Amino acid sequence: MPQLQPDVFAPQLFWLAIIFTLFYLALTYLALPGIERVLASRKAKIEGDLAGARAAQQRADAEAERYEAGIAAAKAKGQARIRSQREALEADLARKREAFDRELMAKAAETEKTVKKFLEKASGQMDAMTSGVVSDIVKEFAGLDVSEGEVRDALRHGSKE
Repeated sequence: MPQLQPDVFAPQLFWLAIIFTLFYLALTYLALPGIERVLASRKAKIEGDLAGARAAQQRADAEAERYEAGIAAAKAKGQARIRSQREALEADLARKREAFDRELMAKAAETEKTVKKFLEKASGQMDAMTSGVVSDIVKEFAGLDVSEGEVRDALRHGSKE
């Protein structure tokens, strides 16, 4: 192998230094400035994109806050409307309930009067029937002729004691 022969080390080192220097100069003046420009433009683009993203995020946050505020306002308005409607319905229900209660009280009073009339009428008819039956029984068993008026007076007098 020629690389391992000590008598050819010097020319190999010479050519190594020349090639290394040429390679270094080519990279320094030709390749690296282009790479540096590409990296700088990418960095600028990334920074611009990040700035745009931050601005968009701020706009989105502001829009979200406005949206949340709008929802909260709509919710409060809806709840206020529900509350007012509920109060109106409860007031209407209370008025109708009062009117219904008054109507029921009036009908109950009227029914009570009607029942009293029926009871009085039935009581009067019972007294008339009772006095008629008692006068017939007294006539049949005692042989006495007693009027219905006398029987009614006797029954009233007996019921008072």
